[in-house]
Amino acid sequence: MDQGKYSSLIATKLHVPTYGSDLLHRHQLVEEIDEVRTARVILICAPAGFGKTTAVSQWITSIGKPAGWLSLDEADNDPARFWRYFAKALSMAQREAGREASAMLDLTYAASADNLLSMLLEEIAAMPTDYYLVLDDYHLIKERSIHEGLQTLLQHASPFLHVILISREEPPLSLHRLRVRKQLGQLGAEHLRFNEEECRQLFNELLGLDLSYEDIHVLSKRTEGWIAGLQLAALSMQGKGGSTVTMHSFSGNDKYVEDYLTEEVLKRLPESVQQFLLKTSILPRLSGELCAAVASEPDAHAILEMLARTNSFVVPLDGVNEWYRYHHLFADLLHTHLRKTYSEQLPTLHVAASRWFEGHGWMTEAIDHALKGSDWSRATRLIVEHAPWMLKQHENVTLRRWMRRFDTVWLKSHPELCIAFAWMHALSDELEQAEALLHLAEDGLHGKKEGLEECRVEIWVLRGYVQLILRNIALSLSYLEESVKMKPKFSRYFIVGIELNGDEAFVLRSRVALSGYLSKVSEFYPAIRTIWKHSGLGILAYGSIVMAELYYEKNEFEQLTYFVQRALQLGSNTMNFGVLVPAYLVLTRWRKAEKRGAEMWLPLAEIAELCRQRKAPPHWIAFLDAFRVRLLLDGNQRGEAEQWASQFEKMSKDLIHSRHEFERLTLARVYLSAKRENEACELLTRLKHETEVKDRLGSRIETLILLSQAYHSQKRHHEAAECIRTAVMLAAPEGYVRIFLDEGPEVAKMLYALYKSKACSRQELDYMASLLKTMEKEFPALDIQIRVSPELDKLTEREAEVLSLIGEGLSNAEIAGRLHLTIGTVKVYVHQIYAKLQVRNRTQAVVKLRESEL
Repeated sequence: MDQGKYSSLIATKLHVPTYGSDLLHRHQLVEEIDEVRTARVILICAPAGFGKTTAVSQWITSIGKPAGWLSLDEADNDPARFWRYFAKALSMAQREAGREASAMLDLTYAASADNLLSMLLEEIAAMPTDYYLVLDDYHLIKERSIHEGLQTLLQHASPFLHVILISREEPPLSLHRLRVRKQLGQLGAEHLRFNEEECRQLFNELLGLDLSYEDIHVLSKRTEGWIAGLQLAALSMQGKGGSTVTMHSFSGNDKYVEDYLTEEVLKRLPESVQQFLLKTSILPRLSGELCAAVASEPDAHAILEMLARTNSFVVPLDGVNEWYRYHHLFADLLHTHLRKTYSEQLPTLHVAASRWFEGHGWMTEAIDHALKGSDWSRATRLIVEHAPWMLKQHENVTLRRWMRRFDTVWLKSHPELCIAFAWMHALSDELEQAEALLHLAEDGLHGKKEGLEECRVEIWVLRGYVQLILRNIALSLSYLEESVKMKPKFSRYFIVGIELNGDEAFVLRSRVALSGYLSKVSEFYPAIRTIWKHSGLGILAYGSIVMAELYYEKNEFEQLTYFVQRALQLGSNTMNFGVLVPAYLVLTRWRKAEKRGAEMWLPLAEIAELCRQRKAPPHWIAFLDAFRVRLLLDGNQRGEAEQWASQFEKMSKDLIHSRHEFERLTLARVYLSAKRENEACELLTRLKHETEVKDRLGSRIETLILLSQAYHSQKRHHEAAECIRTAVMLAAPEGYVRIFLDEGPEVAKMLYALYKSKACSRQELDYMASLLKTMEKEFPALDIQIRVSPELDKLTEREAEVLSLIGEGLSNAEIAGRLHLTIGTVKVYVHQIYAKLQVRNRTQAVVKLRESEL
């Protein structure tokens, strides 16, 4: 299935509900909402049937301010889905404000919820005027992480943002804090009730019932101004010229409503319309085509128009009369009636809805209805088919919710479903749960020889991926090698382009590249390329970019061209920005290292345009911005870099610390450039701890190098030396090169000082000697001269130590005392040194020493 056909955004959820001219305009209520318009949060909270949505819609229409609207439903309890809709609503508010919506908000691909939330805060900060975002039916949101995310957003967002929550109950947010800070405006049922004058306007002016003041007083009193009750009473009297009996018998209490709806509303409608209402009550949104499919009613669109025209609790959702919804109370009552009287029809109706949604590409709704209709086979087929795309969209929470609907017996008999859920767990770093599901899938495959070859491939591939994350290279390779002995030789989950690099700008630092352990990368990826060379597996794209970054890091540019081009080709096949962006970044770094300044910016411009055209996930756009800042700093163009940092700093410290380390390391670089060493040290100390805990080697080395520069600027020379020494200790066994070279001559000087201090092991000294010889070519203006003779390379660590003391002018006895050796042992070492250096005495040995600066 092509990505373009998989879209979980429904446009009608983002429209402000529109109402006809026959609706009573509630001037007083609109004014009451207007009085709290400056609040950060405006909470409209009342039970069903109090006209909450209508009131806010009228107010939004009247104020002439930019606004976005989101009508929520139960499926929006997936954080990735919720924040994607939120971003789209914000995009619509931006367009109303006359601003071009940011590419970060107009998403085709999804970011994870955490990534998107932090990006949203930047977008919100950029809005220059008051604007409103309405979240309708917020009571349907039960997912705790969404409430926490909204709380964070409300706490840190720009004061220009005003969020209107329409809900049947108070949301689980810190409303007391908002009240104390005078940032909460709240209207409840007491504000929304119709007063007697509004009742008179409704019954006499709009509906033409010509009721007396006494009749209106009775109705107002009996319904307590409950709008839905008044509408029900009005419907029952239309065509009867009013009825005192009806008025005195009518009650607005909930316990009377169902009977009243049945006797006075449903039974007065033609039988075909009654059936239509009941059958379509399972749908949160209605269109003629959808209702025709569910209710088997060819005149569905005409019925919807008639119901809307006669104010029969049907609300238009767009300006073209294509989409509608039932008044929530009306829908609840219809659905209750349907369950009581036609419960046997419910599965058939839900399955019909599932078929329609599948045909129109709305897979979340299609699967939800299949599950509600207990069509487990259909739900299984749809989940298995679309799980890879959902995982690419980061909709793990929705998959988790669906998994709970299936019992173990069903899962065991459907191994392909087990694999889908196992991938969900693996990509959520729940590796034990993934393995348990793979065992269940294997149990289901026993005795089945045909038709499930793809499942066997997926089991081995996923096990190989899990072992790679656990850094068990040999076991991972054995699983992956086993997978290519089967047919088909590919994994659907890799082929769609699921991001495996943990939103890392440099893949070499991600878990899929063993967190920066270059020796393990050098062992794994060449082997996997040999195993999977002709298999078509999507992870080869990651193999190509990892190898490109590896050769760049080792300063071996000869093979870069092939691997970069291969990564671009494979990444483009699946439009995987987790491969494409890093590939363009390594291409840019390569040109910069080769001092091809005129060409350096071209790859960055190309990938930025591709991200804009193909609506890349926002974190990749943020990484490009941060990388551009690094290039500006290297070119001493500090103005734009500091402007980026200023925008970044508008977030609270907690939010800054939640951003990716690539962006935070970039921020630390801006601090260092601006001589803000204290802030740099604070940020880098936190990053140092994080990278140690997560054992992210590449990031840890970069953090230590930057921290050493910050300490050096503060003249804290001991701490600076300790940081650079630790960086060398970590980098030496893995053969890192460019991570030091790219930092420029200041780091070269620090390495040279460390090298001359001899406060390292022989392996580390040899490693630094090699680094410094490269730096000598990279920075010819520096006074770095490393000349290591072949003879000196032959010395053991102890012999090198003895030679160093000879160079200080110590006698054999003094050397013995310093090293706690006997004089005889020292003489043996001296004799071995002379032989290896091909010298005859101390003076000649010291000359060799001075030449090499050991």
